[in-house]
Parts: sequence; structure tokens; C-alpha cells
Amino acid sequence: MARDDDMEIISEPGPEHVPVRRRPDLVRFLVLGGVVGYALGSLLGWLGPDAPGSSTLQEIILLGSVGLIFGVLLAAVVYLVADRRSSR
Repeated sequence: MARDDDMEIISEPGPEHVPVRRRPDLVRFLVLGGVVGYALGSLLGWLGPDAPGSSTLQEIILLGSVGLIFGVLLAAVVYLVADRRSSR
């Protein structure tokens, strides 16, 4: 028979150190890329040379939209690179 004073007391387990992976936020990358791309495209449409047969507003909308698409695509590539680096 075991006596009470021979029993080992197990204390509460302490906190475990788990590595935390900080991933970048995809939505922030895409929104920022779209806004920057649209702004640069619109600026190019406003300050660039005039196209025959179209108004300045049409140029701003067209080039801003193209800039938005390229900005989002570029931001997606940058996100993938940042996500790959965060997993190391």
C-alpha cells in the first residue's frame, strides 16, 4: 500500500511555446494594389497626351481601369512572395 507522503504531486503544465506564423493579409494587398494602380492609371490619363476622339474623362476611366487590373495582379504576386517568405 502506498502512503500519502510517497505520492508524487503533478503540478499544472506550463505554457507551451508554439511558433506563430504571421501571414500577410490578402485583402489588404489586393485593395492597396487596386487603389494604387487606379490612381496611377488615372493620373496618366489626365496628364498624358490627348487621344483623338475621346474626352479626358474617358481616358481617365479607361486607363484607371487598366491600372486597377494590373495593380491587383502585381499585388497578388507580391502577396505570394510575402506569404512564401513568412513560412520560413
